[in-house]
Amino acid sequence: MKCPDCGYELEEGKLYCPKCGKEIQIVPDFEPEIEATINGALEGITSQLIQSEEQQKKEEAQEKEEARRGAVSFYTTLAAAALIVLFAGGVFLWNRMGSVETQLARAQRAADKKNYAKAVEYTLQAVEKDGSDMEARNLLGSYYVLNGQIKNAVTTFQDVIALDKENEDAYRNLIAIYEKEEDYTAINDLIRSSNSDKIENTFTKYIANPPQFNYPQGTYEERIPLKLTANTSGKVYYTLDGGEPDETSDVYTAPIFLEDGIYTVRAFFVNDYGIKSETAVQIYQIHLQKAHEPEVLLSSGGYSTPQMITVTVPDGESVYYTVDGSTPTRDSIPYNNPIALPIGGSTYQFISYSEDGASSEVVRRDYTLLFEAAIDLPSAVNLLVAGLIEKGVIVDVNCSVPGKGGRNLYVCSSAIAINQRNYYLIVEYYEDPSGVNTRTGNLYCVDAETGELFNAALDDKGYYSVVSF
Repeated sequence: MKCPDCGYELEEGKLYCPKCGKEIQIVPDFEPEIEATINGALEGITSQLIQSEEQQKKEEAQEKEEARRGAVSFYTTLAAAALIVLFAGGVFLWNRMGSVETQLARAQRAADKKNYAKAVEYTLQAVEKDGSDMEARNLLGSYYVLNGQIKNAVTTFQDVIALDKENEDAYRNLIAIYEKEEDYTAINDLIRSSNSDKIENTFTKYIANPPQFNYPQGTYEERIPLKLTANTSGKVYYTLDGGEPDETSDVYTAPIFLEDGIYTVRAFFVNDYGIKSETAVQIYQIHLQKAHEPEVLLSSGGYSTPQMITVTVPDGESVYYTVDGSTPTRDSIPYNNPIALPIGGSTYQFISYSEDGASSEVVRRDYTLLFEAAIDLPSAVNLLVAGLIEKGVIVDVNCSVPGKGGRNLYVCSSAIAINQRNYYLIVEYYEDPSGVNTRTGNLYCVDAETGELFNAALDDKGYYSVVSF
């Protein structure tokens, strides 16, 4: 092919002449049949392209719709999940805000501010929510008390006890109310109605149980020391003759020794709150072998010279005596040494007790000593007082003791014989400013014939001797 301008031979496919630079324009020869064919082909291609484009757009639209639907479904699910979470949280929060613990916490905050009415309101809600919570019920009763609603408090604590027979807090709170009202009978009844050893042991000071006896009733062949014990502090009143005891009866303070005989012991207990127990009754029969009668060597009768009353004490036994006519017991004067026979009339009664507490029959002696001497009894005492003033033991005839404020008393009731001489036996006592008399231990003898003064001594066998004054 040649360049149309300069005629240069061009290579196939060149679009410019390399010699003159002219653009080469290739125009094929026109043929109608070819044009029609080309046009038809082009229309088919165009139609396919349009269809393909429409199909592609349809597919793209379908994909977008599916994507939109997927997005809507995802966000719907997400929103539903969020709503579920929010709902669950709301339920949890509602439950939490209305729980027993929350209501009790609110009640406590209200009580701290002394708003006891609100404290009652919140605690009531807690009890309504969980009626089995005894702690909440006890708190409700306590708030009732603080709010002045005592009847409601009593009812609340009683309800707790009805539900829980051994709820110590409920008993303690209810007892506090009764104690403030000084209704100790109600306290006693409350504790006893529990039928619980645990509750009775916990609150034992408020109840009065009948006294306990350390010996069961029955028959004994020995003397027994009977002890009466109570469950708490207070007083035990008793009788031994079967009589009904009251608060004027004997008060138990020490073991009661039951000697030979039959005893119907009745006793009741009153605690420190004035609550009385029922009366306990026990019957004891004590059968003891009789002790031997003491042998009194000086017979009853009248005497004109000094005598000594000597008693032979049975082996393993003890002897007691009285000088006022009363029946002797273990609480009477113990016999240890011979007794100087008193001047004038006297009555002695003696009794023996064995080691197991059996007593003998009482031995009685009646005496009269009509002692006549050169010196009479009042003169003998005056001689002794004068001698003691001279020695400085006393300062005057009133027998005042120097430096002590009190005075001495000189008592003569007996006459004694020593080495065939008769003496007045004088015992010294000290009387303090308040009038209390105490035996000093000093003994004096005055010779009944000469008036001579002596100090007297008593040996461990009960025999007297005289030493110089």
